[in-house]
Amino acid sequence: MFSEIQSLFQQNLKLDQVSHIPLKQPMTIEFYQKWLANDYHGTMKYLLDHLELKRSPQNINSQFRSVITVTQSYFPTIEKTDVALPARVAMYAQNKDYHFWLKDKLIKGISALQNQYPGDIFVPYVDSGPILEKDYAYQAGHGWFGKNSCLIHPKKGSLFFVAEILSSLDANTPALTLLPDMCGTCTRCMDICPTQAIVKPKVIKADQCISYLTIESKTVPPLELRSKINDWFFGCDLCQTICPWNEKVFRTEKIPTTHLTSTSDFLDLSESEKQDLIEFYRMILTSSNKQLQKLFQGTALDRAHGFGLKRNALVVIANRKITDLIPEVSVLLKDPKLEELADWALKELIS
Repeated sequence: MFSEIQSLFQQNLKLDQVSHIPLKQPMTIEFYQKWLANDYHGTMKYLLDHLELKRSPQNINSQFRSVITVTQSYFPTIEKTDVALPARVAMYAQNKDYHFWLKDKLIKGISALQNQYPGDIFVPYVDSGPILEKDYAYQAGHGWFGKNSCLIHPKKGSLFFVAEILSSLDANTPALTLLPDMCGTCTRCMDICPTQAIVKPKVIKADQCISYLTIESKTVPPLELRSKINDWFFGCDLCQTICPWNEKVFRTEKIPTTHLTSTSDFLDLSESEKQDLIEFYRMILTSSNKQLQKLFQGTALDRAHGFGLKRNALVVIANRKITDLIPEVSVLLKDPKLEELADWALKELIS
């Protein structure tokens, strides 16, 4: 059975790693529960609400017996977004929203499996359900947990998505060997984090993480963290691009050094790139929320919504000292949700 599943997902659907394992309690559930108890999840209350489902996926559906775990590399970009992104965004966001196209791949796989096993159930998850996805990928031997909490594979690094199909099929695959932690004494990911969000190995304090502050958060960032966001407009890759295991992949795949793999505090831009950036942020600040939603529909950036994109733009404009946009920033002094942040940005621009 496994060889059929592996062939389907790797050869036909072009996914990287594929495993079919019994669905057991997550190995990291106690670690996860402690993380929640320490209030490291920020305002993401839904993570706490989903705890019992994550503890036992059979609470979602009692018929679940196994999990098909897959990984999909996202760099170099494989599903490039139609929208030009001159701002500094996480590498995964250079692709169209993976929640859709990666799930489409799983659905195609499920369609083929359903023909072969019509009496069984198959439910796809792409970072969209109450299961500990990285845990099952770890159980499947797809990587170890790095100090940045990302799953790292010795040949593929960490720049990949993880997705699953929970199924009523029994998994008759032989026991898999877990990959050992190969980070050793390296702390590069912890050292480079501008906001020191990795409070100890494998533990992220979400409300200090730039990715959380620019994507998940529904408020403006605390004053003490604003300057530390530097020029990250959406997400942050520093704890991954600095990782020696990703650097190894870059060398092996002969991936040239670009803005996307930079570990600098601020990107060094040419004059034309600066102008493109100014026009991009001018567009962000002057567009309505509906216009931004329409423009970024189908991209990861849509997750931040209009408020989040304008908030992020204000922070980067202030940090990069883009004085050309003082008039546009001033207009947002009239926005009750952004007036305090706009006032801060103006003071930074004229200081």
